[in-house]
Amino acid sequence: MNLLLMPKKRKWLLFVYPLLFIVTQAIAQTQNPIVSGTVISENGEALPGVTVQIENNDHKIVDSSITDEKGLFTTSALKLGEIYDFSFSSVGYQSTQIKSFAVKAGTNTLLARLKDNNEKLNEVVVVGYGTQQKRFVTGSVTKVSAEQLSNYSGSNFAQQLSGKAAGIQINEASGQPGSNPQIIIRGIGTLTAGRSPLVVVDGFPLTEGTSFNYINPNDIESLEVLKDPASASIYGSRAANGVILITTKKSKADTFNVTIDAYTGFQQRSDKVEYVNAHDAAIFFTEARDQGYISKDPANRSITDDRATRVAKGASLRELRLNYLDPYLNNQTGLTDTNWSNEIFRTAPISNINVALSGGNGKTSYYTSFNAFNQEGLVVENGLKRYSASIKLNNKISDRAEFGISLNPSYTTQRYYDANGSFDEPIGAIAVMYPFFKPYNDDGTLAISQQIKANQPEDGALVENPIAFLNMVKNNRTFFKLYGNTFFNYAILKGLKYKFTLGGDFSQSMFDLYNPSNLGAYRTPAPKPATASETDGSLTNYLLEHTLTYSKKIDKHDFTLLTGYSYQKENSFSTIITGANIADDNIDNIAGASSFTVNPNRYRWVQISYFSRLQYIFADKYITSFSYRMDGSSRFGAENRWGKFPSITAGWIFSKEGFFPEQDVVSFGKLRATWGRSGNNQIGSYGSLGIVTGGNAANNYIWGNTPASGFSASTTPNINLSWETNTSYNLGLDLQLFKKIDLTAEYYNATTSNLLLDVPVPQQSGFSSSLQNIGKVQNKGLDLSISASDINLGQVKWNPAANISFNKNEVLALAPGQTQIIAGDIGSIITKVGGPIAEFYGYQVVGVYKTQDQFNDTKIPKLPGTQMGDYMVKDVNGDGVIDTKDWTPMGTYSPKFTYGFSNSFAYKNFSLTFSLTGVEGRKVYESNLASRGEAGEGFALPTKYYFENRYHPIDNPNGTFAQPNLGNFSAARRATKASNLYILDGDYLRLRDVQLAYTLPSYIVKRAKIANMKIYVGGNNLFTITKYRGTNPEATTGSALTNGQATSNYPVARTFIFGTNISL
Repeated sequence: MNLLLMPKKRKWLLFVYPLLFIVTQAIAQTQNPIVSGTVISENGEALPGVTVQIENNDHKIVDSSITDEKGLFTTSALKLGEIYDFSFSSVGYQSTQIKSFAVKAGTNTLLARLKDNNEKLNEVVVVGYGTQQKRFVTGSVTKVSAEQLSNYSGSNFAQQLSGKAAGIQINEASGQPGSNPQIIIRGIGTLTAGRSPLVVVDGFPLTEGTSFNYINPNDIESLEVLKDPASASIYGSRAANGVILITTKKSKADTFNVTIDAYTGFQQRSDKVEYVNAHDAAIFFTEARDQGYISKDPANRSITDDRATRVAKGASLRELRLNYLDPYLNNQTGLTDTNWSNEIFRTAPISNINVALSGGNGKTSYYTSFNAFNQEGLVVENGLKRYSASIKLNNKISDRAEFGISLNPSYTTQRYYDANGSFDEPIGAIAVMYPFFKPYNDDGTLAISQQIKANQPEDGALVENPIAFLNMVKNNRTFFKLYGNTFFNYAILKGLKYKFTLGGDFSQSMFDLYNPSNLGAYRTPAPKPATASETDGSLTNYLLEHTLTYSKKIDKHDFTLLTGYSYQKENSFSTIITGANIADDNIDNIAGASSFTVNPNRYRWVQISYFSRLQYIFADKYITSFSYRMDGSSRFGAENRWGKFPSITAGWIFSKEGFFPEQDVVSFGKLRATWGRSGNNQIGSYGSLGIVTGGNAANNYIWGNTPASGFSASTTPNINLSWETNTSYNLGLDLQLFKKIDLTAEYYNATTSNLLLDVPVPQQSGFSSSLQNIGKVQNKGLDLSISASDINLGQVKWNPAANISFNKNEVLALAPGQTQIIAGDIGSIITKVGGPIAEFYGYQVVGVYKTQDQFNDTKIPKLPGTQMGDYMVKDVNGDGVIDTKDWTPMGTYSPKFTYGFSNSFAYKNFSLTFSLTGVEGRKVYESNLASRGEAGEGFALPTKYYFENRYHPIDNPNGTFAQPNLGNFSAARRATKASNLYILDGDYLRLRDVQLAYTLPSYIVKRAKIANMKIYVGGNNLFTITKYRGTNPEATTGSALTNGQATSNYPVARTFIFGTNISL
């Protein structure tokens, strides 16, 4: 066709039609395809409300969407053939991406799976012989992380644990470096057996009584406390007092890492006990002698009588004034005024350096640390040095097999201070070494008591110069310890794993004590022959375990079965060699002795165990667990060697139920209940056997005509002796609010039966008592805790935590016919059926006899021997006689509740963390003040508190303490040691630790090839709010029956440190 001959209109159509076709095809080709997707959880559940953002190659957001109730989203805003990145985010879930998604023609589909972002619920918790996700834990288990422990600068983890967990009470009874704090979990459940929890490090149970100083706190990754028997029953006969599981650090990456943490600082006394100066001491001693003089015969004696007159009237030496005090009374200057507290105590340095190296190559990983810790004591010539290491190696032999080994050696030296509470020990000597005496001679040498007496013949020292004692007595202790284990894991089948563990604990110790010849003792300061002793000890503890673990998931059913066998054997040997009559003090050990006494001691015990546990979880919301352990122990009677310890637990995650409203307020909720039984085997190795002893002259006999050494039975055997048994149930509620706030509430009721008590037996048996299983104690209480994470306060992030625990203790039964056990230094600590363990009893002092009319009033009964200025005691029962029938209960050392607060703030590169701990409802029997500083008997130096509050008819008529009276060592005044005067409120609130840190910016530290660097300042026990006027409201004894009797005077240290943490 000739296009030139066509009409113009038709020519135009020929061009339009092809153009329309081309445009139509182009539009069809460029029309955007549809992209749809589904977002689900890890469990396959649809997730509504998920934000979906789509970016192009230029990283510009081209579209966004929100998933519907079925987890679906759809978009048609994407271009065919283009590449896009999809981002998915939702509150409570980890954000995820699908990158480089190519859009094709038609409908495109994709699937996104989001992981739960609730780190607290997903974190792994260590339980006995395994781990569990926190959300599925049904027992009472509290986890404390390394970060929570890291702020306290001390020698052991127990100090760091204080206030960090509900239901756990840490009593730092002594501030001596190396001393073990007392750990009580949910109250005291025994009377005579050990009350310490079992400590398990990386699966290895440590020997009971092991010093916590062997464990380097820097090596701890996490610490779990099993508080109820259901959680702890997997450890059977050793778990009645709770279990502490310590997991140490290991390599977390294939790359080589070095971490250095170092601090240095100083320590000071934290107590408030102060004694008077020389001038006030002179007033006090003069008043005491005057009152002692006139009280014997008020009508014929006067305090103005001079020395000769007093002697003529029959005054004793204690009723005569001391002439050398006159210059002090007359305020003469330039006199000796020794502050013995300042001489004995000091500002003491403390330092720590820890270097950790870790790394690996995918199959092999390692972690190694080296630690040097040095803590000088607050008392001069006292301190502790520890050098330790940790070596941990893991090797993945194949896809099925894994091998690992862990070794923890340590070497510790200690200049030991025997804080026994006696007048001989230096702190106790402060009250009887008067400020008129000098610690040093004029030539700078130490003044021993004989020299003090020579310099002051009118009144010498009652005890040895404590500074001479501390410098001249040698009391050194050395410890070497190596503990650890090796394991082999093998995956037999899918889900079935075998584990072999071999562990060991090897210890060597040596105690070296030397008392020189020129030092005396209480009331006998004359020189005596030098003595020395050396104690060498060794301990070996072996553990062999085999376990099988089978895990299986079938649809919504999860099963985990554990079964195992354990064999543990412990041997201990020690020898004490005492040497006497050492002729030369330059030979300060037993080598210079001319006579010796040797006392060997050894023990052995063996335990065999079988255990199993089954955990079943249905639909991730119904949990139940059963465990059972059988222990056979050589410690118990031949007829009762085996104990059975079952437990059962159940949990319900009600927040996952369909009927539970979907809301952001309660993001997680779980109810749980447990019942379980555990045992206490801390009775020594031979409690069930009859012990034969020798070395007593009464046992010797004549064989023929020759004297021979004999032996006799000292204890009666009991073939039925068994462990104390703790049976308990626990009810718990776990809530999480807004995915940030965690709350836990638990109620527990625990009964310990078969208590180990000495029961009277017939005299014809030859014994007075026999150790038997009898008696019952109950503990019940409530644990509450709350914590929150990453609360934003503007640019400040806040992580608070708090806990409070209530406990009530009651003795349900003792031996047949026995209603109470009397203990304490004056028999005023009583354990009664129906009452708590170790309840304080005493008189109610209501005043002081200040007038003669008051004293002569026959309607007011008095303690026998009461004199003017002594205490007035309430006649509680109204029988007209003051005796122990008028004692009233005054509380116990076990508080009504304990509490703790922790806070962490972060602002840019700064962080501030601190924790406070406290107790309420505690009483402490301050036996030290009752016997010395507040006794008012006129031979011990008074405290400032007593001096300012003593009664004096002229100087202090409103005084509340008895008038000083050296002549009145009467039963009346000493009887009031058991009274409200010295049974004191032990409530306190203590700033346990605080740390302010600054992390250097990365652009600064990278120049030095440092990955991270933090500098910090901090402190421990910086202040204590308390009414307690003794040395330490946490002071107590090691016996449950005398719990709360303060015998140690060693104050807890207030510590200030500066440190740095560097990662390379």
